[in-house]
Amino acid sequence: MSSDIKHVFVLMMENRSFDHLLGFSGVSGVQPPAPSWGVTPTAGDRAPIDPPHEFENVQLQMAGSPPMSGFARQSYANVSLSACGSTSVPVLQALAQDNLLFDNWYSSMPGPTWPNRFFVHAASSGGLDNSPSGITSVASATIDALSFDFEHGTVFQQLERAGKTWRVYHDDLFPQVLAIKHMIDPFRLNTAHFSWTRLGGHDFFSRDLNAGYSVDYTFVEPNYGLASANMARGSSQHPTGSLAAGEAFIKYIYDAIRNSPVWPNCLLLIAYDEHGGFFDHLAPPPVVPPGDDARNHQRAQHPMSFGFDRLGVRVPVVAISPRVPAGALGSQLFPGKVFDHSAVIATLRDCFDLGRPLTHRDAAIGSIASACSLVNPRHALASAPTPRQPADLRLAAVSGEERLTENPEVASHTLEGFGRIAMSVDLAIARAHKTAPLAAVHPLVLTPKAEVAPGFSLAAGPMRAAQLLDYIKAVAQRRQAGP
Repeated sequence: MSSDIKHVFVLMMENRSFDHLLGFSGVSGVQPPAPSWGVTPTAGDRAPIDPPHEFENVQLQMAGSPPMSGFARQSYANVSLSACGSTSVPVLQALAQDNLLFDNWYSSMPGPTWPNRFFVHAASSGGLDNSPSGITSVASATIDALSFDFEHGTVFQQLERAGKTWRVYHDDLFPQVLAIKHMIDPFRLNTAHFSWTRLGGHDFFSRDLNAGYSVDYTFVEPNYGLASANMARGSSQHPTGSLAAGEAFIKYIYDAIRNSPVWPNCLLLIAYDEHGGFFDHLAPPPVVPPGDDARNHQRAQHPMSFGFDRLGVRVPVVAISPRVPAGALGSQLFPGKVFDHSAVIATLRDCFDLGRPLTHRDAAIGSIASACSLVNPRHALASAPTPRQPADLRLAAVSGEERLTENPEVASHTLEGFGRIAMSVDLAIARAHKTAPLAAVHPLVLTPKAEVAPGFSLAAGPMRAAQLLDYIKAVAQRRQAGP
C-alpha cells in the first residue's frame, strides 16, 4: 500500500522507445512488433546518428495508415526501425522481469526532451512544445528569467509545502532540473537539495543511503555527456552514447538502493523521457491537457501550436520495489489505463499526502501507488546483472568533436538548452561573489544591447555550437573551482 512507501526515487534516462529497448527482450508478456513493421533487433551499443525527434519530426513519424507507419518513410528509417536484441540490455530486462514493467506508459507529449522532462516536475511544460531556444535569444535582466516556471509551480514546491523533503542526485555537471525557476541558488550554495552521485572516488549516493537517509523524494539525473560533444561519453543512453554505459549507471543506482536500509519501504522508477526518434507500434492516445497558462510557449526555438491533448510515443518505465508484484505488466494491473510522466506527481501525492493536483493532467492520469500492494516485502534481485561492455569510446568521442565543430546543428537543441543553465549558474556565481561573469570574456555570448548585468550582456546573433560548448565547459570549471 502507498502508506508503506517512505522513499520514492526516480531515475530518468534519455530518448528510447518501448519497442526499441524491450520489444525483443523476451520479458514475459511483451511481444515484438509484427514483422510487417520492418523492425529488426539489430541496434548496436550506440546509434550512428541521433534520430530527429523535434515536434515536427514526431508528427511525421506518427503519421500514416496505420498510424506510426511514418517512421519507415523517413531518411533515417534504418536507425529508427532498429531495436535491441534479447541480450542488449540485460540490466533493464532483468529489472523489468523481476518487478513491474509498464507497457502502458507514454511520453507526455509528442516532442523532444525538454518539454517531456518538465512534465515529471510540473505535470506541464507551460506551453513549451519544442526544444528551447539558446541563451542567444534571451533579452532579460534577471537570473530567474533565464529559467522556466509554471503557473501552479512544481512538485518540489508542493513537497516543501507539505513538510516533505527532496533531493536531486546528479552525475552531470549541469542537471537539467536546473532549468526550472528557483533551482539555481540551492545548486550554487550546495544545500541539501543537490548532490553528486559519485565524484573523485567518493560514492555520495551509497554513503547517504546507508547513513539514516530521510529524504522523501529523490530525483536522479545521469551524465548527459555534453562535454564530450554529441553526448558520446554520457551514461544517459542518448542514442549517440553507449547503451552499456547507461546500463552500468542503472545497475549502480539499483544496487545502491537495494542493499541499503531504505529498500523495504522504497519505490524506484526507471523511466525514459521520450522516444528519441525510435519506433514504437502503439499510436499515442488522446489525453487531458494540463489546463495551465502557456508562459513558456515562445521560449521554444521553433514554437508550434500543440494543444497538449495527445500523448507522445510510448516509453519503457519499470517500477521497482519489494512491494510490487514481480513479473507484472502495467496493462495487467491497470487495465484500460495509460500513464505519462505526470503519474510521478500523482504517485507522490498519494504517498505523501501532498494535497491537490498541480494540473488537470496529473489529476486525470492518476497514481500508480496502488501497485505497491504487497504487505510483506518480497525477495528481489540482490544485485542487477553485469551489463555488456561499452563500445570503444575514444573514436566516437573524437569523431563527435569533429562533427560538432564542423556542423553547428549537431545536438544544437541540447547545447542551447544547457547553455541557458550554464548562463544561469554563471550569473548566480557572479552576483553572489560580486565578480565578473564568464560571459564577459566569451564575446559570442555578448551583444552591445539587451544588458543583463553591469558590464556584460547576452547575444542576439547566431553562435557556433563548438563555441557555446566552450562557454558551458568554462562555467562548469568555475563552479568546481569556486569564485
